[in-house]
Amino acid sequence: MNEQKIESLKKTTLSIEAGTTPDTMDLTSEPLPFEFIFGVGKEGLTPFECELADKTEGDVVSFQVDPGKRCETFEHIAIPFPDVPGHLTSFYLKTQVVSVTPAGSREVVKAMAQVASCGDGCCGDGCCSC
Repeated sequence: MNEQKIESLKKTTLSIEAGTTPDTMDLTSEPLPFEFIFGVGKEGLTPFECELADKTEGDVVSFQVDPGKRCETFEHIAIPFPDVPGHLTSFYLKTQVVSVTPAGSREVVKAMAQVASCGDGCCGDGCCSC
């Protein structure tokens, strides 16, 4: 079997869960599906993308997230975040790679246009994690 690795311009589909501890995914009631084009950011790979680089279908990546640094961690990638209680100084995100496929040229152009529309920061329209 020739599994695709997550790399630049691949359509990446994830299943995302969030929790208050690494082993307790209690901030999401069920895994949330999410799809994005990997590697289209203006400043190179985001820290989130660095965690996912070279992973293949079925791989699971878990890491701690500081709610105050979501913008720095995910930049233009609009992860479907759960409501995080204000008293938490961090939460945990568990992502499972569902699929990795080549992105079509229209999908890449659309993703790049969305990134470009935010200028040097988040425009506040929900297109990014800020």
